[in-house]
Amino acid sequence: MKIGDKIAKARKTQNLTQEQLADLLNVSRQAVSRWESDLAYPETDNLIRLSEILQVNCDYLLKDGVNENGEKVVEVKIVREVPVRRQINFKFLFMLALLIFGAYFALCGTWNVVLELTKFAAARRPGGVLVAMGACGIVGYAMAAYGVVLAALCGKRKEYFFKKPKAE
Repeated sequence: MKIGDKIAKARKTQNLTQEQLADLLNVSRQAVSRWESDLAYPETDNLIRLSEILQVNCDYLLKDGVNENGEKVVEVKIVREVPVRRQINFKFLFMLALLIFGAYFALCGTWNVVLELTKFAAARRPGGVLVAMGACGIVGYAMAAYGVVLAALCGKRKEYFFKKPKAE
């Protein structure tokens, strides 16, 4: 609190107007107004008389952290830090699953297509198995491709297995 606020508060506590305080100090009302709006400061002799008239300590008017009686006021703030819970990043887990299963299906589908093609050419079997294995490979490649896209996004945002805790 600034000196002007302290003078105004103490003056109001004593039920004095600016005019009455000015008369008691032998100064103009405008001087008291300037003191209270922090445009000017009282001289030392006026400061001492102010403290006597307003029944406050000079330390209260001049220093921060001092009450009206001149006693130091200690503010104790109890701050309890709440541990931040890290949240699992499900997008990252989904990306890992897509990469793993996509790679598995792509490799299995491609490998089985190659095997079936060699058997199909030799045995002249129906092509239904070949189409199913090809579809499995295509789905696997698509899953792996989407997994790579998600991996790039997670890497760009630096979001990995755990999300960054949001600042509160």
